[in-house]
Amino acid sequence: MSDKKKLMKLGEIIDVDINECDSNPCLNGGSSVDLVNEYNCICPPGYNGSRCGNDSKSQLQGYKMFRYLLLFCLQLGLLLGDELGNASIKPRAKRASYHHSHSSKHLLYEIIDEQHDLDKTKESIYILERDHCTNIKSVGKPVTHNARHHYQGAWMKDPLGIMGTETIFVMKSWKLQNVVEEFENMDMFKAGVTRKKYTLPYNWDGTGGVVYGPYLYFNRANSPYIVKYNLKTERVEAQISVSGYTTGKNHYAWNGNSGMDLAVDEQGLWVLWGSTGNSRRLYAYKIDVVGNSVTHTYTLSTEPMSSMGNAFVACGVIYCIDSHSDRSTTINFAYDTKTGNQWNPNIQFTNQYTFNTMVDYNPRERVLYAWDHRRQVTYQLTFEEH
Repeated sequence: MSDKKKLMKLGEIIDVDINECDSNPCLNGGSSVDLVNEYNCICPPGYNGSRCGNDSKSQLQGYKMFRYLLLFCLQLGLLLGDELGNASIKPRAKRASYHHSHSSKHLLYEIIDEQHDLDKTKESIYILERDHCTNIKSVGKPVTHNARHHYQGAWMKDPLGIMGTETIFVMKSWKLQNVVEEFENMDMFKAGVTRKKYTLPYNWDGTGGVVYGPYLYFNRANSPYIVKYNLKTERVEAQISVSGYTTGKNHYAWNGNSGMDLAVDEQGLWVLWGSTGNSRRLYAYKIDVVGNSVTHTYTLSTEPMSSMGNAFVACGVIYCIDSHSDRSTTINFAYDTKTGNQWNPNIQFTNQYTFNTMVDYNPRERVLYAWDHRRQVTYQLTFEEH
């Protein structure tokens, strides 16, 4: 008998070599190679997986299952160790053994919680990346939600939803501050009912802080560092250096130590910042939130940052607002980080209260959040059709 596939047909064994490639098993233009009882796909650039379908999601799910199984085995081992240990420990030693066991379990639960958060972050990023991104076509009129005492500040939601889809975080002022306020929802924010306050180990500079998953990212005062602060454990997990940045040397037109502006879009975390080089124009860095490092650098041909109102990132495109104080202004610069194309979109933008010191994009809601002369406002966005 040869290696050809055997088919059972009405009780009869038939020697037939099935050509699996006849069913076009490969996706996205992949080429199928017929083998004995199987096939291989030769994938074009940019595609991978058994069928050239970019199996990243299934690979992620498999990795998750493996990690959960490993954590389950660790937990089971701890529990079995406790039982065996308790059976052999003398009464006087049981109390010390209990405290050790309790501490080990607590550490394990922390590890499991962190893994859950990481999984949620990865899944959310995957979902956001699959959104059909296009360029912004227009910006709606600002909608005012609240007013606070400070003229400058930042407010935001977690676009990944890990900290709650309705939870609001507030960073008031731009200097000499280290307390972040958390509000359960918009109603509590308007009523001034704080759910929690976080006291950071450092003050922040500017109004460029963002919440992304369980982390708050902000520019540490008088430094070139982005601090990654875990809102669940209330600990600093990393400090990312922005090489070449000097406090106070270049900033948005309204000043306020606003030279480092963090941003979030469908692709993840960015930092927009000003340097004394490049004719004082804007730089953009893409941040790897897992490795806590800079992965891509963009040198932009914007107007000088000191003449710019603000900037934000949406769908991988960097947008610059001409003025922070003119009631009627425009988005006058756009740069597509995917293609390298830049243009003047000439999109109308309204600074309703004529002192807009914070503009950030929320990729989950696809709106802009802004802090304009004590008022917290949002802007609806219209994107181009495919």
